[in-house]
Amino acid sequence: MKSQSADARAHVDTARNRVLVIDNDSSMVLWVRSVLQAGGYECFPAHSGEEALAILRTTPGIIVAISDIHMPGMDGITLLQSIGSLQGASSVPRFIFLTAYPEVEFAVAALRLGALDFLVKPVRPQDLLSAVRTAVERVDRNQIAMQLTDQAAMLAQQAEALAAALNAWKQPPPEQIARKAEPPRSDITMLGLDHLRRPREAVEPLGELDDVAWDLLRELLRAEKAGQRISVSALSISVEHISPTTALRRIRELVKAGHIVRNPDPMDARRDFVTLESESRAALEHYLEQVAKALAAAVASRS
Repeated sequence: MKSQSADARAHVDTARNRVLVIDNDSSMVLWVRSVLQAGGYECFPAHSGEEALAILRTTPGIIVAISDIHMPGMDGITLLQSIGSLQGASSVPRFIFLTAYPEVEFAVAALRLGALDFLVKPVRPQDLLSAVRTAVERVDRNQIAMQLTDQAAMLAQQAEALAAALNAWKQPPPEQIARKAEPPRSDITMLGLDHLRRPREAVEPLGELDDVAWDLLRELLRAEKAGQRISVSALSISVEHISPTTALRRIRELVKAGHIVRNPDPMDARRDFVTLESESRAALEHYLEQVAKALAAAVASRS
């Protein structure tokens, strides 16, 4: 039997991705489903927020939801708020809003609640597919990060158990304990923070920036190293502890200061991408090298 082509394999892989389409306009639901199904996605239709919640409670594997905002009964914003506290759901999808009424307050509310994108009707099929593809990739990255975090926690527990067993097996002489007591865990944690912050002060032209700006720049550098283009709206929700409104304001400040460059999307006038300015990128990479060296030296001195 001949092996499948790359295109065929990609179609089979993508077909496992389930998308929920929510709109009280039946013709719009049919159109969105036809576009996504042609791209290999499995779609589930819902014509109200209430119906969408019912589907999410019983249907596993839905990772992206495309929703209108203005709907009778439960609107799209209220639906997204309800999903955050949904009980008994088989899956909690990431949201993309598709609306004919692009009011600023709705866009801000959507991003604040964690929506990944905000598209305006009528939308081109390629733009819709691109938004869904980006959302799926974001979900995949988050799942990988969670798996790595779980693995790191498990390895840390195993290391602590091994250290405890070795310590019980062979205690050091009392005079050695008196000469060099092991530093408390909190001291080691603060040491790590010191070595993360200290090199920043000497990094030009970024030394004067605060933690919020550094977090945004590091997230942008991470995306660029992964070969990913990141939009202004995506960057504004990429750092969990920063609200989207704060992030958008700081992104504007970083653009004005010349640390990042804002590039209009030639395919969509409503979207801008951001990239690091070359000097800022070099400064960030130098900073990361200094942090790695400082932490390695700190660990070696404590061993």
